[in-house]
Amino acid sequence: MVKSLIVIVGLLIACLSNPKQSFAADRVRFAYPAKSLNYLPITMGRDKGIFQTEGVDLQMVLVASTIQVAALTTGDIDFSGAQSQVMAGAARGLPVKVVGFLTIKPSFWLMSKPEIKSMADLKGKIIGITAIGSSTDTLARFLVSKNGLTPDREVALIGTGTTSIILTAMKAGTVDAGVLSPPFNAMATQMGYRTLAYFGDYVEQSLSGVGTSDKMIRERPELVRRMLVATIKSLRFIQQRPADSIQFISKEWSLDSASANELYKSMLPAFSKDGGMDEKGIRDALKRETERMALKEETPLSKVMDLRLLREVQKGL
Repeated sequence: MVKSLIVIVGLLIACLSNPKQSFAADRVRFAYPAKSLNYLPITMGRDKGIFQTEGVDLQMVLVASTIQVAALTTGDIDFSGAQSQVMAGAARGLPVKVVGFLTIKPSFWLMSKPEIKSMADLKGKIIGITAIGSSTDTLARFLVSKNGLTPDREVALIGTGTTSIILTAMKAGTVDAGVLSPPFNAMATQMGYRTLAYFGDYVEQSLSGVGTSDKMIRERPELVRRMLVATIKSLRFIQQRPADSIQFISKEWSLDSASANELYKSMLPAFSKDGGMDEKGIRDALKRETERMALKEETPLSKVMDLRLLREVQKGL
């Protein structure tokens, strides 16, 4: 009897000393558009139990980036990783906001057939993107235009689906070049394809972040805070634990250690250190999105993002 009481008291003390584990974690549906290293902080944070520690039972759902905003507004998902699409939806007046950032640079590479040696050689060719209106589309158009070519007239852009399918289309000869994210750019290099450009050399833009609905921010701010705390801790984990990160990349993408190490090093500069991002990069990205949508009036940042909870969390950490 005494022994049973000691066990019960011990359990009570453990619960009181760690209240986050006293109750069942909140189930959270996080949508991401592709299995990409852009979402490494989310996938690795879940694997290492970082989100669970913050009381978040993270359910990752593969959803096309073009429909994630609609899914946020209907409540079919709770958070979206498609940062550019959330920003674009908010600019159109939909009740969604970006609340944090995973990346601050576009971790996309424009890869091409070996015979295409320069951007000028893309004239009359086809570039594979994930979907019209996606960040791959917006950035490809920007890059092509910056190099003196006219999208849709001199260069065709074809939506194929996920980034992995773009690489498949390149192998099949359906497209001449493609916008690839890690690890698919590394795979393309090993297959003999040429790197035409790294988008991070041209623009500062986030490709992945944390977006949610206005309703979620208004009605469940504490859940948003916990989601952001876990995200920042996951970002720090990646930066402070390279060996663990490389091992995880190797396992998840079936790569040897050397290839995983190269991918880790290529992605590290793209990740946000604390869930935030420089305001100039945000404004420039918003301008590209609003120009693509032909919005005539300037869109204020307050219309597309709400970083109040992020700032609270950053101070607390």
